[in-house]
Amino acid sequence: MRKTHLIYNVTVSVEEKHGSEWVTWLLDEHLREMMGTGCFLGFRFCQLHVEEGMSPTYTIQYELSDKEDFERYERDYAPGMRQKGLDRFGDKALAFRTTMEVLATGALRDQ
Repeated sequence: MRKTHLIYNVTVSVEEKHGSEWVTWLLDEHLREMMGTGCFLGFRFCQLHVEEGMSPTYTIQYELSDKEDFERYERDYAPGMRQKGLDRFGDKALAFRTTMEVLATGALRDQ
């Protein structure tokens, strides 16, 4: 049986006037704390392409080796991590969270 990887995806819409502050906080503080939990193998931080006039929207995809690591994160760390973001940004940064199972990975090579 093959080992399953999970992705914990957090999509965040940030009010434009707070975008720069939020990105700095994420890169300088939050990602370090998230990786410091020991639950995640790595992360990918991206900015979504949105329609003009929409708030800047970002996604952070955290890779986990298994469901147990995600359950440990949710139980031991998630409430505190989420509260820190709420305390700092309130409703200026709204998050939507999902998990995904990685079924296959790969890369295409140039011909």
